[in-house]
Amino acid sequence: MVQVRVNIFNVMAAVCSLLLVVYAWLMFLPMFEGLDQYYDVRNIIIVLSVLLVGLACFQLYVAVLGREEKVEVQTSETEKE
Repeated sequence: MVQVRVNIFNVMAAVCSLLLVVYAWLMFLPMFEGLDQYYDVRNIIIVLSVLLVGLACFQLYVAVLGREEKVEVQTSETEKE
């Protein structure tokens, strides 16, 4: 059976990144509604959202995979002895 350990700090960072995306769309962007800069701010938020979602995916990947590799290395070292 494969043991999967998760680094909680990377998970928390991913959740915070996703919360920042939600805040940008639901709280920050509506402040510019009706202004000339609305479309410029929306385009910037789209780019930042794509980057932050990508970052969150990478953080979750590292949270799961990073610990898994360390466990495999430790078990292979103990088997050699």
